[in-house]
Formats: sequence, structure tokens, C-alpha cells
Amino acid sequence: MRLPHAARYRQRFRHGRQSAARKRIRLYSAAVVIAFSAIAALFVSTSLGSKPAPVAQVDTVQQGDSGRTAEAENRASRGGQRTDAQPSPQPSASAGAQPAQSAAAAAPATASPSPTVHTPVGGLTQAEMNNAVTIIKVGQQANLPQRAFVVAIATALQESHLHNLANSNVPESLKLPNEGVGSDHDSVGLFQQRPNWGTVAELMNPAEAARRFYAALVQVQGWEQMAVTVAAQTVQVSAYPDAYAQWQTLAGQIVSAVA
Repeated sequence: MRLPHAARYRQRFRHGRQSAARKRIRLYSAAVVIAFSAIAALFVSTSLGSKPAPVAQVDTVQQGDSGRTAEAENRASRGGQRTDAQPSPQPSASAGAQPAQSAAAAAPATASPSPTVHTPVGGLTQAEMNNAVTIIKVGQQANLPQRAFVVAIATALQESHLHNLANSNVPESLKLPNEGVGSDHDSVGLFQQRPNWGTVAELMNPAEAARRFYAALVQVQGWEQMAVTVAAQTVQVSAYPDAYAQWQTLAGQIVSAVA
């Protein structure tokens, strides 16, 4: 049975509305599915993109640990090499002491002053003049007056002409530094002193020989007022007591040039 025109119209209208609603639902459903798919894809991609970071960090930490371990082993190896290469029993300086050591090493060494070289006088050689200077310096160190220097120089001029002499009769003296060889009994050195004055090594030392001469001179009562030859003879007890007088003038000249 055919519906009235109005009823058919309403029925088509309802079908149209239902059809449009179904279309909208399908569109909404498709949109929701697409949205969820996009969110899911984004979540998956984000998750996948963030996962390698911890792995990289772990690897970095592991690499840092490995690097530190290798460096520690390398330092230990170098320490062993230093120990093997430097077996010196002397302890090494601490790190705190190194700057002081460097400063000390950088500081220039203080050089000892060179002894004054005096020009020879009175026809002396440089070696003879040097020995005379030694005799005078020893007397100065003992705070003796210049008169003592003149007596000592006159004595050495007579005994050895200011040469540090060895003696052919004293083999030990020949092994020591000397400026010639004499043969008067067992006398040696500048003052030709004998064994009762000291050891051969002591008497062959110009400074020590001079000290021993002065020590004997100051024991002579009134030596300061004596003639040079008398004072020298009293000390030396020579077989030629007047021989020292001939050297008094030259001895005074030497002392004046030095002292």
C-alpha cells in the first residue's frame, strides 16, 4: 500500500537524516582512528627516539671508567718505569721541596775571591814572591807586628831563598809538591826545618812551616828589640849565625810591598 505523499516525505526525511548521521559517525570514527593512530605513532617514535640516550650515557660512563682505568694503569706503569730507571738509594725530593731546590739551583754560586797576586820585588821570581806573601799572611793572621815578618822573610831567604825544598835524604819529601831538592841533613821546606819541628808533610806546607816558625819566635824573650839576625839565629840555631843579616834590607822591602 502506498503511503500518502506527506508520509513518504517524512519517511525519506528520516532516512536522509539517519544516513547523514551515519555518515557523520563514520567520519568521526575515522577521525578518531586517525587521531589515535597519529598519537600512537608519535608516542612510538618519541619512545624509540629517547631510548638510545640512556644507552649512550651508559656507554659514555663506561668509556670514562675505562679511560680512567687505562690512565691509572698508565700512571702506574710510568711510576714503575721511573723506579726501574732510577735505582739510586738517595731519596727523591718531595713536591713541596722542588721549588726551593729549583731556586737554589738557579742561584749563581758565589765564587771564592781570587788571592791577590803581588808583583815580585828585589829580583824575586813570582814563585818566591808568592811564598813570601804566604809567610806574611800567616803572620798577619796571628796579629804579629811587621818586625816578625821581616825576621821570618830574612830567615827563609837565607835558608832556601824562598823555595819550598824537598831533601834527597828524606824520600817522603820527594813525593810532595816542591820547588827544588836540597841535601842538608834532613832539613826540608822554606825554613829548612828538621823532624823535631813536625812531620815532613807539615814542614813542606809553606803556611804551616811559617806558623811553626812564628810560634818559636814569640817564645824568645825580647825578640822585638833584637837585631833581625839575632832573633832569626835564636830560633834557627844555625851554624852561620850572622848570615841572616845580609837579607834584612830585602826582607824589609818585601814586607813593605805586601803589608
